[in-house]
Amino acid sequence: MLFLKAAKIIATSVVFLPLAGCALATGVIFSSLVRGVAYAPEQEGSMFTYAMLGFGLVETYALML
Repeated sequence: MLFLKAAKIIATSVVFLPLAGCALATGVIFSSLVRGVAYAPEQEGSMFTYAMLGFGLVETYALML
């Protein structure tokens, strides 16, 4: 019985690993946006557009799981 409970916990953790990757990717995207705007404020509009595109792709991957 204990083995079955451990297997369920391991399986649940394996299922949520891709979602953790999506969360990390979202953090990297927006931290890069903040850093890029700090270095080149005049490019904020185009960088924000690309950040939203990247965020949309990452979240689409998360929803497909």
